[in-house]
Amino acid sequence: MTKFDYLKISGCLEEIRVFEHFSDVVQVIMRVDGVVIPNFKIPLAIYEELEQGSQVEFYALVQNSKNKIRNIAVVYAIRTASGRLLSVPSMRYKVQINILITAAIMAAIAFVASFIGFAYLVDFLFSGGRMSISGQGTLATWLASITGLAVGAFFAGTGVYLFYKTTVLDTWQSIAPARVVERFSKLHR
Repeated sequence: MTKFDYLKISGCLEEIRVFEHFSDVVQVIMRVDGVVIPNFKIPLAIYEELEQGSQVEFYALVQNSKNKIRNIAVVYAIRTASGRLLSVPSMRYKVQINILITAAIMAAIAFVASFIGFAYLVDFLFSGGRMSISGQGTLATWLASITGLAVGAFFAGTGVYLFYKTTVLDTWQSIAPARVVERFSKLHR
């Protein structure tokens, strides 16, 4: 599973170059306090407000996987030197909807997979007349339902936590640009 950290990166934005353009997001390589930071995805609305040479705080979800080549960061908001907070509220809700859809899909997959496993387990444990076939099916269905709901609740809980974190930006961990760049491969710098 991909792990993201909620990080606040502060410094002087010395240079920013667009590496790749998507529909409403740009992937950039930027230099903050003399450190080149790759693989940052920034919403166009925020990118248009950035000025080189200004003090900026980036609030970003930074991937933290062992494969440094594939790590990315997604900027949720920035705070300018004047204290103005720029964010894209629609991004907050789009992510929630995607997470809830993923939760429903994963719950369905978990239900089907666990039903098959529980059907064999219940048949193994209660065969030989100790429980009727319909009783075994009911028990396997209940166990699979509980498993599916637990998996769905886990993913939905992740979405709720993300929604909470985007409302309290002051709780995001502050990190120096020199430390955040360690999460990315030297190949990108």
